[in-house]
Parts: sequence; structure tokens; C-alpha cells
Amino acid sequence: MLAKALRQQGHNVFTVGIEDSFDAVIHHPFTTAQLLRRIAETGFHADVLFYCDNGNMPLLLDPQYVPLPSIWYSIDTYCNPWHIPYGHAFDLVLVAQKDFVRLFVDEGIQSHWFPLFSPTPYSVSAAEKLTRDIPVSFVGTLGHKNNPDRKPFLKAFRERHPLFVHSGAFMPVFARSHIVLNQSAFSEVNFRCFEAISCGAALLTERCNNGLEELFVPGEEILPPYTRCDAAGAAAIAAQALANPQRLKEIAKAGLAALHARHTDSIRAAMLISLFSHLLASRTHENRLSCELERRDTLVRGAFGILASDLDSPQLTAHRNFYARLATQR
Repeated sequence: MLAKALRQQGHNVFTVGIEDSFDAVIHHPFTTAQLLRRIAETGFHADVLFYCDNGNMPLLLDPQYVPLPSIWYSIDTYCNPWHIPYGHAFDLVLVAQKDFVRLFVDEGIQSHWFPLFSPTPYSVSAAEKLTRDIPVSFVGTLGHKNNPDRKPFLKAFRERHPLFVHSGAFMPVFARSHIVLNQSAFSEVNFRCFEAISCGAALLTERCNNGLEELFVPGEEILPPYTRCDAAGAAAIAAQALANPQRLKEIAKAGLAALHARHTDSIRAAMLISLFSHLLASRTHENRLSCELERRDTLVRGAFGILASDLDSPQLTAHRNFYARLATQR
């Protein structure tokens, strides 16, 4: 997620994950010992570990044993309660949604708000050459079990105002849009907010907490937010904005300026390095490895137990059994 920005700032990065674009591609969960062996085989020397939530099941089975300063980035906390006990295995937990930081803090986990962002390659210069011929667009998945409100909301919006809906690549659509409509699963500030603004469109999102108004100023850098599930209200805001194209363009431009000034991957990468520098200086990981390991083991097993109980689909039976075994073994 931040590998490119970190490399651009002069850091050596070795990525591990399930996609072909990673330096080391894995096809199943692994232990700390397996991870370190895989990295050592390449000749890479690691100083720190950054484990980013990829919306999947946990791939590192015993992060509490990583002999390096470690940070866990929890993004989809709202639909993954296992993230919280799993966070006990790390020296620091970063949380994408501000309101969920307290859930980690209340458990005694060192945690900070670390908002989402836009990769800087989302260049608007090329996009601006395109004609913005889509008044309002939405790009995203439809019918996901974690977001039953989406399809009826979009349907109701379309009944009141034209809306282009697409599932797939967002940039070609957003670059042609005057307004990008956002609808989230749990009133979170999701990636679509940053993606829309990065393509030069004005963002129309729902009113929520999670730091939205600290990230962007409503009415100036984004359109006035609508009440969640209020399709009529959202459509009215869009129609009013489109009726004043000059003001709409000013909001989109201000949003883009705010994004480049405060919310790019380069800015987040610099923040991450600062956090790791502090962990390296304080040698927090040595304390993690020297005390309460049994407690951390128990909490991580508890995380796997929570996950197993949530994997109720017949297609995920093997995964459920795997994590259930991990939850009970010692």
C-alpha cells in the first residue's frame, strides 16, 4: 500500500502478500519463522515490520514473535472484530477510522489514528484533458453482505436524479465526473472519498464521524454531506451543486488541493517512518518479546476464535476449521 512512496523516499522495502505484484507471493498463512526465512533467502535485511490489513483473513499467525518493531494497520475494523485482540501482538496499531481507535486503546493497545489517503500517481493532469460528461457517478461493489443499504440507496437516488453506476476501474469514470457519490458500509471515510477527489471530482458523501470534517471541510473542499440512506437529500444536494457549475468546480479544486497538501501516500509514508523511528529508538519490541508473551498468545488465539465464528459460509468451512484449530491449540 505504501511501498512505492517509501521507496521514493529512499527506503528499501520488501513486500509479502497474495498478489503477483508483491516481492514474495504467498498462498496460505505463515508463521513468523517462515516469514523471516523467506525474507532471509532473498538477502534482504529487515529493520521493521509493517502489516497492512488487506481485507482478508490474517496471513501472519504469530506476529507477537516478530523480533522487530512492528505496526499493524487496521482498515476494515468495523466488520472484523478479530482485529482488536490481534492488535495485542504488535508494538503499535494504526487505525484508519478515527472512531475505532478507542476500541484498541480501551484494551490497553498503543494506537493512533492513521487516515486513508490517495496514492500520488492518481494524476489529475491527464484526467483534466477528458470531458467531464458524467454529472454524478458511483463506482463500487454492489450487493456485498457487509453493506445491504447500498443497492436500495443507489436505486432510490437514481429515481430522483441521473446516476452512472459502474463496478470496476474507478479512474476512467471519476475523471469524467463532476460529482462522485459515495456510500459506505458503516459510515466510514473509505478509499472512495480520496479516489474521487484525486480525480478532480467533487465528493458527495454521507454525514459521518470518523474524522471526516477534520480531513475535508464540508461545503468548501467537499459537498455538504447527506444523511445516511437519505437518497432524496443526496439527490437534492447533487442537483443544487450542478446548477452552479462554477461553485462546483471551486469545491472540486479546493478538495484536490487539500488532498495533495494533507492526504497523499507520500505524506502517510513520512508519518509511518516517524512512528517507526520512535519504536526503534525506544526498543519497544524488546519489551514485547520479554514479557506477557503468554497473554499475547492467548489474545491472538482469541482473535482466531472470533474470526472462525464469523466464517459461516459453507464455502469457507476449511478456513473456519483452520482458524478454530489455531484458537484452541497451545
